[in-house]
Amino acid sequence: MHQVTATPPREVKIAAIVAIVGGSLFALVGLGVAGTVGFMVLSIANQYHVSVRNAGSDFREIMGMFAYLAGVPLVLGLAGIFTGRGLLQLRPWARFSAIAWAIVSTVTCFYLLAHPAFKSGFQPSATAITLLMLFLFPVNAWWLFLFFRASTRELFEPSPVSAYRRDVSSLMKRDRVARYVILTVATVAVLGIGYRIQQRSSAMKEIARSRDALSTIKSWHFHTVRYISGLAPETIDKDTVCPSFQHVTSTYRDAAGLVQTREGIYYFGSSYYFADGRWQPAQRRAEFVDPGIFECNNGATNGDENSISMAGVLEDGNVKRGELISVDGDSCREYAVSVPTPHDPQEKEFQFTICINEQDHLPRETRRTAPGATHEGVSRFSQWNAMSEPQLPPEFPK
Repeated sequence: MHQVTATPPREVKIAAIVAIVGGSLFALVGLGVAGTVGFMVLSIANQYHVSVRNAGSDFREIMGMFAYLAGVPLVLGLAGIFTGRGLLQLRPWARFSAIAWAIVSTVTCFYLLAHPAFKSGFQPSATAITLLMLFLFPVNAWWLFLFFRASTRELFEPSPVSAYRRDVSSLMKRDRVARYVILTVATVAVLGIGYRIQQRSSAMKEIARSRDALSTIKSWHFHTVRYISGLAPETIDKDTVCPSFQHVTSTYRDAAGLVQTREGIYYFGSSYYFADGRWQPAQRRAEFVDPGIFECNNGATNGDENSISMAGVLEDGNVKRGELISVDGDSCREYAVSVPTPHDPQEKEFQFTICINEQDHLPRETRRTAPGATHEGVSRFSQWNAMSEPQLPPEFPK
């Protein structure tokens, strides 16, 4: 049987008081952050008549960050309060809870200190975290020494799993508040974990479905605007019918501000360009080996500078499911994709957004801001499998 000491040793009693006081402060911080952010969001929504559901990805990331900053102190605070009560009663689970509290709070501080800036540009204050660490670390070190010490372990009689169940059951039967808090925290944790797993699983499944759908595509239209430093924006349109036809039109403004157009056609292994009012064959060297159409050989989206192949995303990427939007009157769901690129000196992660139609699972749009770029690159896909044969200009030599 577990012996309950009426008056625990002074150092255990001090540790319990520190746990209760510290836990209360953490819980108040969590509630304060949650209340402040909630009030701010409601005020913005009411003043500007906007919906948080339709907010941009940057705003949702900021809200997720504040949810983390509110949720972690609140959970640690509640854990500290109930740990302190358990220590006063010399409950076995309370000793393990105190050790876990010390470890988790230490790791959390290191995480916040080392976490890179969010996409929104916000980063927790290193000074505030350092000050918190100056208070927490001595307490955590003392706790770890105290509760790992042999004489302290003897006070908290080791008990099998059934004894822990009795302790928790007894606590929940005797304390209605504890019962509701434990059930609420457990329910939120389970729902949160389940939601995250479901979101990641459904996002990856949609990427796999899109990969499979793209493998059946033979024709499509591609549109993008390319921004190159020091040059005017260039609008590019491509009509592709695999495996033998691609019509590329490039429109831009020259140094004088006049709109110029370049056109080229690849047709059954031969390349042509439009000049002086007629189509002319492009010259090629005798040793030239025709590589064919890149997108036909590698996939419709592989020629897009604003994304990478679906196979690469499935193999190494991280995907987050976003909102439904409309692209050229067509509904699609956004997915934020991040793929590690450790060998790239400019960026360690290739990040882009792809919008996929949920009916045919084909992309409608990709977006990406490259390192150092002043504009976001946007590519759009349409007319999937709408062309059964090449659409040659009337004046094209056949």
